[in-house]
Amino acid sequence: MPPYQGGAAVDYGIILERLGAGFNRDFDIRVLTERGCSKEAEGVSYDDSLLSYDSAPIKRRAHQAVNYLKILREILFSGSDVVHIHARYVYGRYIGRLIWLALLLSPSKVVIDIRDRFYGNFGFGHNFIFCSDDLREFYGWIENAIVIQVPLALKPLRSAVEPGRKLAYFGTIAANKGVLELLDAYAAYRKGSENPLELDFYGFNAMGAVFTERVSNIEGAAYQGYVPPGDVPDRIREYKAVVLPSASEGMPRVCLEALYARRMVICHESVRGSIACIPEEFTFSDAVKDLPGLFARAELPRGEVLYEYDFKRHDPRAICGELADLYRWIAPGCKRKAATT
Repeated sequence: MPPYQGGAAVDYGIILERLGAGFNRDFDIRVLTERGCSKEAEGVSYDDSLLSYDSAPIKRRAHQAVNYLKILREILFSGSDVVHIHARYVYGRYIGRLIWLALLLSPSKVVIDIRDRFYGNFGFGHNFIFCSDDLREFYGWIENAIVIQVPLALKPLRSAVEPGRKLAYFGTIAANKGVLELLDAYAAYRKGSENPLELDFYGFNAMGAVFTERVSNIEGAAYQGYVPPGDVPDRIREYKAVVLPSASEGMPRVCLEALYARRMVICHESVRGSIACIPEEFTFSDAVKDLPGLFARAELPRGEVLYEYDFKRHDPRAICGELADLYRWIAPGCKRKAATT
């Protein structure tokens, strides 16, 4: 859930390709995450029965209710040894409290996977995973927690790609990602630039017509649709800079991919807590106020941007081993035979 591909699905899909084949499958793992996980993993079964959301509000609410009933069933009655769930579905409004209660009542051991800074009133009764040291420090009151980095299955980049006079946003098109603020800042930037850069958006459009109508009314901005996760670094090479307007991130995959692609990253100052090699001059504190000046700076001639960053910490094999060790630690003596998602 929800019925589109998100970052958690990409991360866990990379892990599953190794976990299913190389893991001693002596217990059952139930993973509740966004759709989009790889279906090539050995020993893994999938349930893609969640309903797609409809644009009509009444149907959307009905679909959400059915989806959450299915999720509650998985938590309470799957019989799995471990339930691994992405945090933002646990704490969202009243239905999130119901999910939390179900997790407390579940006979399964539970892992809560946290990837952002949205939550404050929790931290008991379960085991927690954070995707960066900075996020672990942010939630310092939580005791049963470890850091497991974002896995990156990086391929060799295309060589000799000359960046165009363009900026790019990669990610879900959603209000909480700062997309509307990015559009406002870009419109302001164009008014003050004699030769402005263009701005392209890539990702699932969760805002529907609200976004498409808005972007179509801003000269130089365009929605380019969805790009497969494995193709993102090569696509980044076509741009001068990647823009991440969100102020609530744990370890943003697209920033790491931009570092790997050796392109400029424009992001909120909080992201530097997790990725310190991003120059402070490329960061902002207020998107609408600060981004126009950063876009103007990006106009200057600039080739590849070299960062000192150790990508070995994101090796999928090592991360898979860390996660498997966590599962074994929290659920010793497990007896079932399949990993499921």
